[in-house]
Amino acid sequence: MISLRFRLTLWYSLVLAIGLALFGGGVWLALRQAMYATIGSTEKQYVEGLVKVLKTEIAESIPRAQLREELAEYANAIPDGYWIQVREASGAPLLAGSPPPGVVQHPKAFSESVVIDQTRFDVSALASLDNVNAVLKRLLWMMLLAVPVTLLLAGFGGYLLSRRALSPVDDVTAAARSITLQNLSQRLSVPRTGDELQRLSEAWNETLARLDVAVKRLTQFTADASHELRSPIAVMRTTAEVALRKERTPKEYRDALRQVSEEAERTSQLVEDLLTLARADAGLHAWPVTQVNLTALVEEEVEHADVLASAHGLSVNSNFPSAPVLLDGNEAGLRRLLSVLVDNALRYTPPGGSVNLVARQDSDSVRIEVRDTGVGIAPEVIPHIFERFYRADESRSRDAGGSGLGLSIAKWIADRHDAKITVESAPGRGSTFIVLFPKRRA
Repeated sequence: MISLRFRLTLWYSLVLAIGLALFGGGVWLALRQAMYATIGSTEKQYVEGLVKVLKTEIAESIPRAQLREELAEYANAIPDGYWIQVREASGAPLLAGSPPPGVVQHPKAFSESVVIDQTRFDVSALASLDNVNAVLKRLLWMMLLAVPVTLLLAGFGGYLLSRRALSPVDDVTAAARSITLQNLSQRLSVPRTGDELQRLSEAWNETLARLDVAVKRLTQFTADASHELRSPIAVMRTTAEVALRKERTPKEYRDALRQVSEEAERTSQLVEDLLTLARADAGLHAWPVTQVNLTALVEEEVEHADVLASAHGLSVNSNFPSAPVLLDGNEAGLRRLLSVLVDNALRYTPPGGSVNLVARQDSDSVRIEVRDTGVGIAPEVIPHIFERFYRADESRSRDAGGSGLGLSIAKWIADRHDAKITVESAPGRGSTFIVLFPKRRA
């Protein structure tokens, strides 16, 4: 395969050859035209001089023999390379003879017919083109010799320049090839040249940084998923093994099966959450958008949450305007978003507390709030709560049944709706999760 530097040199040489050919041809034609014009102008001057001599001598009524002598003297004063002649209308020559070698009839030859004392005279001047042709020929040969030499020198210099200019690209390529999954933190050296090479190196480093983050997230995600799945599987296996070691009462078997069922349900939910996030990362999640009545969704979520809240001594309330709050979005996704936020509020609100859902439509946005009177969140924890598998209190979160994925899914759903999700919280003062959606288009 032809290298880039060779192709650049080839194109550069081709363009230079065409440019030199056009320039050389233009110079040659311009010089030829200028030299022919000079010869024609000189011929015209000689003809005009002969006409003046004829008018002067004929006005003095001199004999034809003396007129021929005067014209011959004028002709002798003309430099070599030019030849003039004068003939009467009858064809009789007043000034003639054989032209010097090289004097030929050419397109620029000048002649004139003039009537003097009722007699017409034909006056003409011819010039030798030998000098002109010799100069043009030498110029042509000089160009034919100089152009190939110039092309060779320019091509060789262009190849060296392109090789030197593209050598950093080879360095970038070699450095990029040396980077693997084991050393993604390594970066390319960036030349401070302010040109395309600097931008190429910076773009490579940005790509490597994004890839490094993605790989680290994938590695962490895999490790966290394995850790999360290991615990319920170990519980189910241990429970089953203990139950099978000896004969037990029906109640003990039911208790063991109930524990296995609870862990299986928790594991199933965890797997479902993992699949949701995996589809989201791959962009494979179906996402039909319709007009959604948020008021109705909030009412449904309050009804579902009220059963669980009553069992734990909690109350669930709602607050929304009488007119429906409408939003363009995915109904299933919005229902899941509400469910995650309400479930999170119920998990961390002690008995006797309350959870309140608010939905309203402002002038430029649609707002959902989920408020609780729970334990609250420490300020240093708030920036991390939407990260996958993140738990502020590992043991308490696991006991509460959380996998650390719910808020990550909630944020992904909010992002898909171009919404912003934030939290306001303080330890012991409860938490308020706020989701702001862009106003529904008319």
